[in-house]
Amino acid sequence: MPTPGATIAERITDLIGSEYATIPSLSYKDLINAAFNEVADLVSEDLLLKYSPAPTTVTSATGVSIEDKKILQVTRIDANGGIERECEALDRTAFDAATDSGSIYKSTVFSPVYKLHSDNAASTLVIYPDCDSSGQEGKIFYFPYATNSVDLTGIDAAELNTDHFLPSNLIHAIVLKSCANILQSYINNQVQDEEDSEMLAMVTQQLQGLEASFQNEIQRFMDESGRPGSE
Repeated sequence: MPTPGATIAERITDLIGSEYATIPSLSYKDLINAAFNEVADLVSEDLLLKYSPAPTTVTSATGVSIEDKKILQVTRIDANGGIERECEALDRTAFDAATDSGSIYKSTVFSPVYKLHSDNAASTLVIYPDCDSSGQEGKIFYFPYATNSVDLTGIDAAELNTDHFLPSNLIHAIVLKSCANILQSYINNQVQDEEDSEMLAMVTQQLQGLEASFQNEIQRFMDESGRPGSE
């Protein structure tokens, strides 16, 4: 078993050896990032909300960018010094109706709504009624996905919590999923290269064991229905 302060890379080495980091065809850092993001999509959104970073503030009608973010909750304050109210997510057409002054579905500060706007090829989140900087601000609570610029190999359980906004005890699930991703990629490459079938069978068996262990581990972090919360 890894030591309590072991990094993700060290924990992966404990499970499948260190050779994975020397195989030229494996973009193992990308596979680890993918595992991190997959785990985040599987756990309860209530859990993600508990550990989320400071919310992004919305103070204008144009909204803010939400690229590479998983939206957990959107709120709007209904007046200067007023009450923070949760916004309802709407699709584009329903949102248009909610902003139509002649519609029976028009939203008010007491029933705010939001939509994901992607007309400019980069997604933004827009809240209605319009937010401002005079007290009626919006807040976007989110989880930041790991992007290509993020290197997770050297983080430990404590840093998973403080720097990447997940509970420390999720590190084992991330490591198991990372190992499964790495072995699956290795198997795909070996099949294409027609390498030793006996070795391939051994790695496949190891992969199956890791996937089973991952399913058992991740189940602890899902909601009572066995599914992640919906956005």
